Amino acid sequence: MPSQLIVDYSKCTGCRICELACSAKHEKTFQPTLARLRIVKYDDLGVDIPHVCGPCEDAPCVDICPVYAMRRDPETNMVFIDQDKCILCKSCVGVCVNGVIRLDTQKMRIIKCDHCGGDPECANVCPTGAIRYGLISPIDTVDKHSKVSSYLSEISRTAKTEKSLEEA
Repeated sequence: MPSQLIVDYSKCTGCRICELACSAKHEKTFQPTLARLRIVKYDDLGVDIPHVCGPCEDAPCVDICPVYAMRRDPETNMVFIDQDKCILCKSCVGVCVNGVIRLDTQKMRIIKCDHCGGDPECANVCPTGAIRYGLISPIDTVDKHSKVSSYLSEISRTAKTEKSLEEA
């Protein structure tokens, strides 16, 4: 089984150092919009969730590409983009499950994570270990929806406790 990015949502503090490091490595500038990953902040829940590139079991970006510019490496299962074939139809951007395939409007090209050739900068700089690179195990797999549901339940429980304290 090939290595991949592994995210522990409970460890992310939302510092966004990973986004800065990614854009610096690939684009030589600190610009999070050019990062190949993104941190999604849920203010109402007090949660920051890193969204990284799979590999997806079913990669819709590969299936939708009309010119086969998005392809899957048979050894690593990682999806990569052939910039020479890409016609900028942006179909891959629209179907990306994690929202990490982006259009670089300055250079007019599609940008996508390549795991930095096996040494991802985001994992190297993550101060809390929320993003790691390695072999995935069933323990590492976290269902985003159940995680968010548990946060919602805790917020609801806390709000009820606070309300009953105010009434007393």
